[in-house]
Amino acid sequence: MGKKDIYAKQYIGNSAVFADLFNMLLYQGRQEILPEQLSPLDPVETAVPYGKTGRGIAIERIRDQIKILSSREDGRAAYLLLGIDAQAKTHYAMPVRNMLYDSLSYTKQVEDLGRLHRQGHDYGKNPEEFLSGIQRGERILPVITAVLNLSQEAWSGPVSLREMLAIQDRRLEPWIQDYKIHLIDPHRMKEEELELFQTDLGMVFKWLRYGKDREKLEWSVRKDRHAHTVSREAIRVIESHTNSRFPEKAKKEEEAVDMCLALDMMMEEAKAEGVSQGITQGITQGITQGENRLVQLILCLQRDGRISDMVSIAADEEMRRRLYHEYGIL
Repeated sequence: MGKKDIYAKQYIGNSAVFADLFNMLLYQGRQEILPEQLSPLDPVETAVPYGKTGRGIAIERIRDQIKILSSREDGRAAYLLLGIDAQAKTHYAMPVRNMLYDSLSYTKQVEDLGRLHRQGHDYGKNPEEFLSGIQRGERILPVITAVLNLSQEAWSGPVSLREMLAIQDRRLEPWIQDYKIHLIDPHRMKEEELELFQTDLGMVFKWLRYGKDREKLEWSVRKDRHAHTVSREAIRVIESHTNSRFPEKAKKEEEAVDMCLALDMMMEEAKAEGVSQGITQGITQGITQGENRLVQLILCLQRDGRISDMVSIAADEEMRRRLYHEYGIL
């Protein structure tokens, strides 16, 4: 796992950021999910979905983050599993991948219930319960997985299983199950939606969206209320996913980076670098032009048989100027 993946997982694992993301996805930014309601779960999903005879195929997948949402009434009753799969690039098989993640989560819940019943010897009252491993009427927790696009390019892959299927006979479509991913893509969001985030996740999204257009980026950053309170974790995600480099002075002053100050410093550095490049280019062009003039002069002298002058101009600058004028070489 590279630094880019580590930084992304660490950042979205923060409960405040995690809640912020799902509040935007599920409730249009309203603060329905609170960070204190979230508890982390083991991101490793394993199952043997084809039976317990030893012939089943063991499957293991690791989510980027998964948390359990507890009821706000008593703080103990769990009622939802929330997972995030962060992508630095478009994944063209994401519907199948997420479908497997969710299937493994549901399979694990059923297997855990069955194990508890076997240990408590409280199932198997009828053939149906014995076959299923769980009791009639038991319920498992719903799972919602969000796909987070952390690329500087808009998501270009399918967002549903149907988009991936080669269906020849359209009459079969009603019988073919579909599976849609819940995509969160900053490139598909409106500017006013980016302002609804309560954490600096909105700033991360702005940098991903406008990072290649500094004029739009500056406009969007300076009007953001979180521009003065961007965390180090957010900065790491921005730097690793956009190849941006924030000035060390802006990063060392406080734990929360002042984004407007950092942007000012970056603009000054870019301006200074532009001046330096201009000077270098000017010198290079001057040298090239001087060399071209000298070559033209030598060719003229050679044509006219002035061999001694060809030797003299190498050390005599005044003679070169006079001959440039004589031959009209500018």
